[in-house]
Amino acid sequence: MKILGFSVGHDKGAVVIENGKILIGITHERLSRIKHDGGLLGGLIPLESINYCLNALGILSSDIKLWVYSTTEIVDDAPDKFFRIFPKIKREQLIFIPHHLAHAYSTFFSSGLNEAAVVVADASGSIISYKNTTHEWYDPKKWSLNPDHDWTEAISIYNFKKNSYEEVYKKWIKFPVPWDTNEEVSLGTVYSDGTLQIVYEEKYNTWTAGKMMGLSSYANREIVDEGPCFVEELEDDIKILNNPIYPKVTWKSDFYSRACVAGMYQKTQEKSSLILAKLAKKFTNSDNVCFAGGSFLNCNSNQIILNSGLYENCFFIPPSDDSGIPLGCAWYGYQQVSDIGDTELINPYFGKTYERGEVISALNNYPQLEFEEFSDISDLIETVSFWLTQNRVIGWFQNGSEIGPRALGNRSILASPIPKWMTGHINSDIKDREWYRPFAPSILFEKQSEVLESDYYSPFMLVTTEVKSEWRDKIPAVTHIDNSARHQSVTEYNNPKFYQLIKSFYQKTGVPVLLNTSLNGPSEPIVESPSDAINTMLQIKLDYLVLNNFLVKRPT
Repeated sequence: MKILGFSVGHDKGAVVIENGKILIGITHERLSRIKHDGGLLGGLIPLESINYCLNALGILSSDIKLWVYSTTEIVDDAPDKFFRIFPKIKREQLIFIPHHLAHAYSTFFSSGLNEAAVVVADASGSIISYKNTTHEWYDPKKWSLNPDHDWTEAISIYNFKKNSYEEVYKKWIKFPVPWDTNEEVSLGTVYSDGTLQIVYEEKYNTWTAGKMMGLSSYANREIVDEGPCFVEELEDDIKILNNPIYPKVTWKSDFYSRACVAGMYQKTQEKSSLILAKLAKKFTNSDNVCFAGGSFLNCNSNQIILNSGLYENCFFIPPSDDSGIPLGCAWYGYQQVSDIGDTELINPYFGKTYERGEVISALNNYPQLEFEEFSDISDLIETVSFWLTQNRVIGWFQNGSEIGPRALGNRSILASPIPKWMTGHINSDIKDREWYRPFAPSILFEKQSEVLESDYYSPFMLVTTEVKSEWRDKIPAVTHIDNSARHQSVTEYNNPKFYQLIKSFYQKTGVPVLLNTSLNGPSEPIVESPSDAINTMLQIKLDYLVLNNFLVKRPT
């Protein structure tokens, strides 16, 4: 019995589940090549994503038992648009669920846990309105919300079990979200507006959270500790105010001032995240906790939660942002038609695998390329690991693409972590991004505790730790200014080919680590297809590109 979950709005996409297993999934931006596709276009159905899933499985829309979606539009016209596209689908087969509930389902049923507290925090979720209420999930009167305003989800906490859940905490904020009025807002709003203030990139018209997280490590800690933090821990609540921090410091200010203010926004993020973890513990008394929402892509604050000792098990989902909404919708739909038994830790490689013929077809469009096909993957790995020891920067394309914003070894740019200059080379010459942004180490898990101050299994690159002092000069390209690293634990089970490549590099160098960043150019999403990968290789001038068993050399 197949269930399809989809979302509308930014980072929209589609996921199909059958019998409790993820069959296929894609975020729309990977296909359209427009980053965060859907953010300014209203409630458009992600038809290209839906067709990608159906075609990859060789099925028709009539083979889907339930369609479940979520939207953050104030007026939900998604059903009308959906049934114009799929007129034969019955009305009762299309189900809406709120944004935060979709986040919650995505993370809990990806954790492999039997029960857990679930915390959702982002910029905003579903909207309720006295004037435009289109769903019966939430009645604004029940929450005694002021009828002069519309309201949106800011923070939600749930107690989840396999076949039931309870919403134990909810915070609503005004919509549109107010700013600079000393009113309550969401955690995601504060951090997002902070990034706009401090790390706005005029060239690409972007202000991404990862930039501010990296920049904050350069802050003067004494100045950060003395600076403002507009978050209050209450007995059974949290209060996050929308005051900007030192608003005269902007993205045009000097580096030192921006770094210090970034550190203050990061302090707010970390303090708020820990308060939410405490609230979830108080309201559920669970030993397990799962997180979702864009606020939990922040690796530094995730590490603080992990180190708090509040929980025996902490789970952070790879698509914490809205790319995970279709997954949550699909899990909700599956729960409606089946009792859910044991679940497994998420395998994030949701994309379809491109066959040899598809790779050849893509290569034939670029007659200027030199390439070699390897009949034995081991020979390919030996060759690629050699070129990595020679400080070549290589695109690595294997099997299905990862869901979420982090490259996890199937759509990655890889390099040696040994030369210190490699960080600047990839930042400046290849990715065209700020010099201060760090890169992640992907590390053989069995060697992790020798290199890093952590034995925590982190396959999704969602927590940080310190690089051990004796290793900082050995892997400077993945050691941040504060000696931290946002690591990915790699095992032969979670990614066999990537594991073998790192192991081969280790055998040649004594370093069980590769520098790993996403396979994409400036302002574009991570690549999806072989053609995307070739275009990106030529655009950003990678030395080599691996496409399954093909090694492609960039023309000189």
